[in-house]
Amino acid sequence: MDKNKKEIQLLHYFSAFFLVLAITGFVTWFIASIPPLVEQAFALIHIFAGFGLTSVFFYYSYIHFKRTLGFRRFLSVIFGVVTFVTVILLVITGGVLIYTGVNKQSITYFDLHIYTASTCVVFIIVHVAYHVISFPKRRLITSPTRFLTVSPRILKPLGGGIVAVLIGTFSLFAVNPSPNNDNPLKALHDNYRYDYGNTPFSPSLTKTTTGTFIKPNEILNSRDCISCHKGIGDQWLASTHRHAADDPAYIRNINLLEKSKGISAARYCEGCHAPSALLTGNLTPGGQHGGIKGTAMNDEGLSCMSCHGIHELTGSQGVASFSFRARTPYLFAAGENWLYQKMHKQVLKLKPNLHKKELLSPVQKTSEYCGSCHTQFMDKSMNDWGWVKMQDELLAWSSSKFNAPKDPRFSHPEQKNCQDCHMPLIEADDIAANKEGKVRSHYFVGSNVALAKHFGNDELFKQTKRFLQQDKVSITIEPPEDNIAKQNTLFVSANLRSEQKYPIALYRNTAKKIRLLVTNQGVGHNFPGGTIDLNEAWIEFKVFDGQQKLITANGELQDDGAVDPDAVIYKEVAIDRFGKEVWRHDLFNMVGRSYVNVIPAGSTDIVEYEVNVPDWATSPVTISATLKFRKFNQRYFNWVKEKQTINDNPIIDIARDSIVVPLLKTPTTTSTIDN
Repeated sequence: MDKNKKEIQLLHYFSAFFLVLAITGFVTWFIASIPPLVEQAFALIHIFAGFGLTSVFFYYSYIHFKRTLGFRRFLSVIFGVVTFVTVILLVITGGVLIYTGVNKQSITYFDLHIYTASTCVVFIIVHVAYHVISFPKRRLITSPTRFLTVSPRILKPLGGGIVAVLIGTFSLFAVNPSPNNDNPLKALHDNYRYDYGNTPFSPSLTKTTTGTFIKPNEILNSRDCISCHKGIGDQWLASTHRHAADDPAYIRNINLLEKSKGISAARYCEGCHAPSALLTGNLTPGGQHGGIKGTAMNDEGLSCMSCHGIHELTGSQGVASFSFRARTPYLFAAGENWLYQKMHKQVLKLKPNLHKKELLSPVQKTSEYCGSCHTQFMDKSMNDWGWVKMQDELLAWSSSKFNAPKDPRFSHPEQKNCQDCHMPLIEADDIAANKEGKVRSHYFVGSNVALAKHFGNDELFKQTKRFLQQDKVSITIEPPEDNIAKQNTLFVSANLRSEQKYPIALYRNTAKKIRLLVTNQGVGHNFPGGTIDLNEAWIEFKVFDGQQKLITANGELQDDGAVDPDAVIYKEVAIDRFGKEVWRHDLFNMVGRSYVNVIPAGSTDIVEYEVNVPDWATSPVTISATLKFRKFNQRYFNWVKEKQTINDNPIIDIARDSIVVPLLKTPTTTSTIDN
């Protein structure tokens, strides 16, 4: 009798825990409109009940199997064994989900857990019902199943389960630490100055959903994100986005801007380089901009929330034209001790839908999203002159072959957005990885080899170099036709002449024009792109004779590191109102351009060099052309280096071509100049 009472007691506990699991599991599964915090509380209660059920279940199963081992009721035994197996599977899949969380990689376990739970409920009902029906009535009064025949016995576990869920939910809400409720209207510094209009973030075009400032913890603390998203976090830590504020070149420029126009003017830059400084109200006298070392804004640059907090765009003008929305806090997000943090991360792993919905806005998949920062202009409020258009990668992309049908309001199956090239799918050990174990690259690979080298990010440097050398831009030398060989006194029909492949050759003591074709065949915007007043792409052209003696060269570096002034250079020269070059990237002085040389997407630039072949040259002649690139021109690099530690400005060979041409003696009857 004592053993039966013990078994009945264990069965009550098992039933109560199972009912708690059923309520907290199936309610959140079937009811889509359940409040997020209640859903999160149910998830934690579900875990606690799962541990409780597991501890009771095995002990109860041991006693129950031991007592019923001699029963000769085949179907009851089968139902019991199947029920036991489904509960075991339920426990295993639940444990896996607690460890991994609910994500794309564990979706199979999640589906199996749901199906197993439903199957388990059915088999428990069938097993108990069959046992009650088939059990001899004379023994039913002393059976552990007698609680099913008496209503108080039914209400006890049922009521206990419901009460446990209610008490658990209210308890979790009661101990949930409240976030800091400081007035979000208040900037971090008193007497915030509105020097550029009535909006707090002007001249940046940034907005917030509340129209006010935000709290630092709503945009910073990226390392909390990395604690779950390790693979993506490791990529971001090396990226140019993370170093957007502690980039030595940026620090030099933002300090120049503050010195020239005051810290309020830094809002123009910080919307894209350090949004945390802008949105928290730091950019006012007494505050600090993102270029100040030792600050969180400087350390994180474009933090995780700087991008994932963008839920819509405010226009296509650029200059940080986006609206920021703080994420809804999960349970225990404000807790500082290890237990609160553990529960917060656990519920975030189990209930990520709200997290994904808020932080993965559909706009983030568009090129316009990237264009909100990679498009730029200055107006009179900044340059005291007037509206001036600057870099515009969005416009260059929208008119390219990658934007079909050439209208940013429409999408197309063959369209390629910025993310397709700069955020390709790569393998990563991350909770957000897809079934193939891949995530969108958060290295944000582009052309900034200098920054990757400066911070010692070897992997990013290799990826950036490989990215630049992917044959997106090609250079081709057209073989010089042998014009002398074309001359013939015999009659040749027009058809034969059009099909004739003339030989190539150069002649001593003559001049010959060599044509190069530089084609932007794979870049989704102009080449070069970005800060083309700082970037430097140029052609190094060389001709050697058969003994490797240099005949002519163009585009070599001078002793001071500057490029040959006669070289073909792809860049921009910005000028101020006096016509002087704005070479320090002090764009608040820029009013126009005196020189722009870029290659639009899908276009070819034709370059010609005149080669004077000396009479001492030996055959054959080797003609080579290399398209080179570096992030900073030498003059700007030296200026940055005066105040900031920056030692590397790598030169990358983007493309090259070389041909070998026979060298012949010039006939006496031929002109010495051949164009």
